[in-house]
Amino acid sequence: MKAAESSFTTFEPSEEALAQAVAQLVALIDAESLSGSEEPAVAAALAICEALGLPARRMPAGPGRDNVLAGAEDAAIVLCTHLDTVPPFIGASVDATHVHGRGACDAKGVAIAMLHALRAVRAASPAGAERVACLLVVGEETDHLGAKAAVAAGLRPEHVLLGEPCGLLPAVAQKGLLKLDLATTGQAGHSAYPEVGTSAVHTLLDALQALRAAALPADAALGETTVNVGAIHGGIAANVIAPDARASVLIRCAAPVDAVLNAVRGVLPPGVAATEVSRAEPRDFDVLGAASDGTGPAVPFNTDANVLAATGARLSLFGPGDMRCAHAAREKLAIADLARGIAAYAEAVTRLL
Repeated sequence: MKAAESSFTTFEPSEEALAQAVAQLVALIDAESLSGSEEPAVAAALAICEALGLPARRMPAGPGRDNVLAGAEDAAIVLCTHLDTVPPFIGASVDATHVHGRGACDAKGVAIAMLHALRAVRAASPAGAERVACLLVVGEETDHLGAKAAVAAGLRPEHVLLGEPCGLLPAVAQKGLLKLDLATTGQAGHSAYPEVGTSAVHTLLDALQALRAAALPADAALGETTVNVGAIHGGIAANVIAPDARASVLIRCAAPVDAVLNAVRGVLPPGVAATEVSRAEPRDFDVLGAASDGTGPAVPFNTDANVLAATGARLSLFGPGDMRCAHAAREKLAIADLARGIAAYAEAVTRLL
């Protein structure tokens, strides 16, 4: 079966089941869960598991922060996505076609689809029920704490199906990530006399312009390496030559991180220090038997994949929705995509059993 075939009549939810899934997604969205403060969504997810008849428990990830595991800890196949969201919190709303709100597609809609798929698989294949579980982690958007805790707890499945919105097409790969802090210092002085000082802000702006204009390493499948300047801080006042400045930069790497970092250092002007904050290498995925000729996307975003690779499992990535609406006020998930996601996850798991 090819990746583009994503409507599976065998596991298509009934109108009643879909209405339940929509109501549960609304409840999960309304459980605020910014990264680091995920407890309301953890409690909501456990209540949803209970309503679906799924055995579930907390898995400690850090102080006041827990993952949710529905199913057996030694399951061979694990559906995995995250409960945390980026700020700000946006409550749920529903119209005739979509569920709106923070996390609707990234990734609480994915979580609801996975839990309903798990229920469907357990009902259809009681003998294989203990071979499948759903892991909902915390911290994916920031510190990957939940995924790290799952690895440390001994989670060792044969296959992990990661859930992120990418149109239900199994991704062939994901870009890497390089987060840098850029900093520079200058000499303060009266802004009416630019010759008496050196502006750290001006130096930093020159560095950022050089970085944004640079031809960084690229890849035929992953495309271009892209640069986002996420935050800039510096200076004292408009009439003072800035003595210091810094910026937070996130680079989506289409090539090995060291190659990208070397290229970055090569274009930064003297006096600008680049400190590495975090990194993740580009990663290929198992495409679940689908054609690997570009049918599925090479996604530009980062996931828990590099952390979960330590489990030794085969990793796949697909999920309902469009990531391009995530991290924005317009975030939404089509109700039809939620239904398709339930069916797609159930079908994928059944083929792996």
